[in-house]
Amino acid sequence: MTCVLRPRTTLRTVTCPIYLLKDQRPFSPQNQHRTFIDSLLNSALGPCPLRSLTHTKTIPYSSDAIFKAVSDVSGYPSFLPFTISSHVTSRDSNGYPTRAKLKVGYAKLGLEEDWDSVVKCNPEDGTIEARSSESGSHGMFEVLSTKWKIDTVPDGKSQRTLVKLDVDVKFRNPVYDQMFAQVEEKVANTMISAFEKRVQEIDKSK
Repeated sequence: MTCVLRPRTTLRTVTCPIYLLKDQRPFSPQNQHRTFIDSLLNSALGPCPLRSLTHTKTIPYSSDAIFKAVSDVSGYPSFLPFTISSHVTSRDSNGYPTRAKLKVGYAKLGLEEDWDSVVKCNPEDGTIEARSSESGSHGMFEVLSTKWKIDTVPDGKSQRTLVKLDVDVKFRNPVYDQMFAQVEEKVANTMISAFEKRVQEIDKSK
């Protein structure tokens, strides 16, 4: 009879200080691969330009109704093109959003991007601004910001509002930038039209 002696394995518990885990992001091979490709294309084709879009339109609804629709960030996926999902993560004392996480994209091109947005709503001067946060600026967009200016038309005849939308966008990948260049003239107009339709739906439901 042969007796085999096996070494005993001792299990040790290693405690990791909580400060080493704080703010650590999960490893994503897909994001790392995309960052490498973006850097390679930027080296070959040059950096992407900052694209600034502006569109102005007079809408036959009150400025309060339009401001309410634009500031309803959580409702964007139900009517706003290119918005897949939206979750407001913080609000100010008046209930307006100050921070939101959105997933934006273009289904036909298979593009999706999570966008951590810092929002500022000022009903007194009729402005709503949203920009990418520092912590969420490592994806498809190097810069993504929007500014709405909503003003009542003082003609005294009917409810009319002058709406101006400014969009600044800068891609990290030149390929995405060139695809966007094909439709950039339509983007701001499409967004304003979507909000106009939303206000019309809300008005009819009253």
